[in-house]
Amino acid sequence: MCAKAIDIGTSFIVGAEIKDGKEEFRAIRNAFFSMPREDFEDMFLNAGAFYIERNDELYIIGEDALKFSMISGNTENYRRPMAKGILNPGEEEAVRVIQVIIEGILGKASYPGEIVVATIPADPIEEDLDVTYHRVVLERFLKQLGYEVKIINEALGIIYSENPTATMEDGTESPFTGIAISFGAGMSNLVVTWRAKQIFEISCGRGGDWIDAQVARMKNMPVGKVTSLKEKKLDLSKDRQPDDVLMALEIYYEELIRYTLENFNKFFKQTNALMDVPLKIVVGGGTSMVPGFVEKFKEILGTVKLPFEIEDVVLAADPLKAVAGGALVAGISAEKKKKKQQQQQRTEEEVAQPQADHVEEST
Repeated sequence: MCAKAIDIGTSFIVGAEIKDGKEEFRAIRNAFFSMPREDFEDMFLNAGAFYIERNDELYIIGEDALKFSMISGNTENYRRPMAKGILNPGEEEAVRVIQVIIEGILGKASYPGEIVVATIPADPIEEDLDVTYHRVVLERFLKQLGYEVKIINEALGIIYSENPTATMEDGTESPFTGIAISFGAGMSNLVVTWRAKQIFEISCGRGGDWIDAQVARMKNMPVGKVTSLKEKKLDLSKDRQPDDVLMALEIYYEELIRYTLENFNKFFKQTNALMDVPLKIVVGGGTSMVPGFVEKFKEILGTVKLPFEIEDVVLAADPLKAVAGGALVAGISAEKKKKKQQQQQRTEEEVAQPQADHVEEST
């Protein structure tokens, strides 16, 4: 039984599947660096770089794209297929490059109709953005690769991966019940679930890219350098940051968390939702990977009066892979259901065939 999953994130695209009875993940940075083709093609091929040819240019894809940008100091040629959680409307090569990355991670379907579960964000509550074009383009491409496509909210993937539980009044545990927030590069997505059923899905149009852009502007630095410093050196558990750039990153991390919680709180109050048991919050996504994130989140959460009680806040076991891992859980479940329906249909046909033969003999 096969199924695959793909988390199509602004910063990273992460694929998941079962191989030899174990989960296997592959992540590629969702970026590319464009440069003149000239005589570099053989060199990149020999070096094992992930690239494609496009007219008279080479597009270096993935982690090497960021490295080329930093080494050369060329930020203009460092390009992102996605922005704010969806296909980047300002990047003319967005669709082509993201298709190359997706096929590089997933490959074609193992057989016609193999299920793949892909993740997308919800429409942001505070911005006039629509995910329809993004969803349809990606869904059509996955179908071209031979897959039967299922779409879920990326934060729902965290629920399926981490399985938060809530304690009922009678002491029983309700599985897959809680709140998940996916702090991605482009957006911050949230879902509330009850026994694996999605109750709400919302998103805010700020994420890790917003942090990087604000710090780059304040410190007059290339965004790529800020991103690299954030990923390699930032530790939110420190009482004092060792330099001004890291201090600025900490400040904007705090602002992102506060902004996200306040917007979600406003949404919850408008829904008049009644949660009569304490819920766990599970956070994931690449932006939550910095050390000390959960402690900082709890600190700021204490200043926001949510309309229901929070039992605890925990970090996903693997924040970068949690969304794809949960999507794979959904894919395996869908594949089992599909096989069961096919078996039931075959059984019904076998039962009906003798009756049909008898009718034919009687007429």
